[in-house]
Amino acid sequence: MENNEKKINENKSPDNSRSIDLKKIQKPELLQEITSRDEQLKEMADNLKKTEAELNKIKESEKLYKDQLIRMQADFENYKKREEKKKQEIVEYANQDLICQLLSVVDNLERASTYASNQDSEKHLEDIKEGLKGILKDFRNTLEREGLRPVKSIGEKFDPYCHDAIMHIESDKYPEDTVTEELVKGYYLKSKVIRPSVVKVSKGCGKKQQDAEDKTENKEQGK
Repeated sequence: MENNEKKINENKSPDNSRSIDLKKIQKPELLQEITSRDEQLKEMADNLKKTEAELNKIKESEKLYKDQLIRMQADFENYKKREEKKKQEIVEYANQDLICQLLSVVDNLERASTYASNQDSEKHLEDIKEGLKGILKDFRNTLEREGLRPVKSIGEKFDPYCHDAIMHIESDKYPEDTVTEELVKGYYLKSKVIRPSVVKVSKGCGKKQQDAEDKTENKEQGK
């Protein structure tokens, strides 16, 4: 009994740093102290259970968040695949609307070809010409709606951005660096040159022509 009292006396209360001298307290007080410590231990055990329960909830939440993250990653990968497929379809079918518009031109050309084969070409030559003019007009209108327009060339100042000069010639009609002839028509697609015009460019009057002009000018000044 004395050994137990010494052990108890050596212990300290969890919330009180002072030592308790069990020899100086009465039995009721000793029982009260033991009961108090039991209650404290019980409270600590309850708090431990609560902490374990909260820890379990945290673990469950962590697992839930991890599962959600895995699903989100899978959804994102599927989204990337869908967007990539859409991009491929856009690239593959980017000209679908234009092609659909041109199909009517193709139909008209096929009808004109059939008509020319079945009729006397000399007798119906004018009708065929008018039909082809109408088809060409429809074709140009379709391309214009898509933003296609021709590059201006003849009589324009040479522009290396939209003109491709294959020859420089002497000209008394056009000044130097002016387009004199268009060999292949160039086109803009909206604001971008998709094919430059192939042209001939003036390099000014020839030497003989220039000398003649100088003589004429000198005579006029002499008068």
